[in-house]
Amino acid sequence: MQKVRRYGILGGTFDPPHIGHLALAQEAHARLQLDRVWFLPAGAPPHKPGRLISAAADRAAMVQLAIAADDRFALCTLEIERAGPSYTVRTLELLRELWGPEVWRCLILGWDMLAYLPQWREPEGVVAAVDAVAAAPRPGSLPMSAAAPPVTATAVSGLAEKLVVLPGPLLDVSATDLRARVESGLPVRYLVLDSVQHYIQTHDLYRPAADS
Repeated sequence: MQKVRRYGILGGTFDPPHIGHLALAQEAHARLQLDRVWFLPAGAPPHKPGRLISAAADRAAMVQLAIAADDRFALCTLEIERAGPSYTVRTLELLRELWGPEVWRCLILGWDMLAYLPQWREPEGVVAAVDAVAAAPRPGSLPMSAAAPPVTATAVSGLAEKLVVLPGPLLDVSATDLRARVESGLPVRYLVLDSVQHYIQTHDLYRPAADS
């Protein structure tokens, strides 16, 4: 009997991808015994209207550089190749068509995205489309457990039964802060991989317009 493949799906803007993303993917891979974690850069994130986002090609290139040395991870460009807003519920439908119904799928979320899940397009549909939802608390958040899930779990039908709270590691790194550091001329080494840092520098990302 063929072994069921177990995939994790880690979506995000990845502007830029950083060590927090990689640590979260690694934790989910290990704790949930995944065959692969797919990094899924958003094309047009519907929850960030009006915010200037780096070109999809740049974000995909940085993700590819960040994961290139780790065969546990792979890049999926489905959302950036599709026109219109990147609604997760539609993406999951397309991935089911692409991978087949036999694949076990886990949606991996940052803690901020888990809190925002009730405001997503068709949140119940998102939960219904996967076998598990995994998230790790951020530093300073209250410790959670299966016995005491976050409030979000009761706000979306079916989420409490599928939620897996990853115990760590707790890294307080955000892409917003990294962009601000680059704009201010501060270093981001050790917060992103060297290959990603080099890409940011050579493509002049996140610098003020007057300096580009």
